[in-house]
Amino acid sequence: MYRKRAIIIPARYGSTRFPGKPLVALNGKAAILHTIDAARKVGGVDGVYVATDDERISAAVEEYGNKALLTSASCRNGTERVAEAASILGLDDEDLVVNLQGDAPLTPPEFAVKIFAFLGEHAEADVVTPVIKCSAESYLRIADDIREHRIGATTSVFDARNRALYFSKALLPYGSSAETLTELPVYHHVGLYGYRVRCLKGFRELPVGPLERAEKLEQLRFLENGRAMYVLEAENDGREFWELNNPDDVAHLERALPTGKPS
Repeated sequence: MYRKRAIIIPARYGSTRFPGKPLVALNGKAAILHTIDAARKVGGVDGVYVATDDERISAAVEEYGNKALLTSASCRNGTERVAEAASILGLDDEDLVVNLQGDAPLTPPEFAVKIFAFLGEHAEADVVTPVIKCSAESYLRIADDIREHRIGATTSVFDARNRALYFSKALLPYGSSAETLTELPVYHHVGLYGYRVRCLKGFRELPVGPLERAEKLEQLRFLENGRAMYVLEAENDGREFWELNNPDDVAHLERALPTGKPS
């Protein structure tokens, strides 16, 4: 049976952490457009869509030649927005969706390729998300964000079957350091999720637990409600990966992204 494969990029203007960040210029081009560029490099996809509740974002995306889907302003996070977009598109239960975060333009396209492949090969998996091992440099950058009370990267721990145990804005596991990463690796969660559409249905109605409220991490809703989320360890071949979480991240992303204004 053929399964449609779609990439949906959730983008919200009114972020409490960094308002307007999808339209923040990175080397003369809006961040959301850089993310679209990354999504367009993924082969075998039936469509790339931006799901937003903001006319400014929608206009910028459409002007760039990409499809925007207007979703409800009541969506509380990207997964709820992706779920609504999948419904608008009329996707079937067994179709596959990758949620590519609009604030993660440095996401390697092959991560999405691997997610689609994993879902295709593992019928038991409804949700999968990638992680990469922290380098000493990225570990220290996360630690610096925590020390300066900035909302930064997310780390993850998982079991021997690669099922997620927890995600946190803290450095996991406790006791790790930049000097102990070989013996005690720290995994940086990449803001990318793959779902079977059936898993998205009803997500909004699942109870929001205390862990999701405390960490402000939507993926914890799956874990707090007993749903299995698989973690896929990915290799980034030494390339830099960082998300646009704070204004301080702009300069760092600009060093890693190509220059040029939107076409």
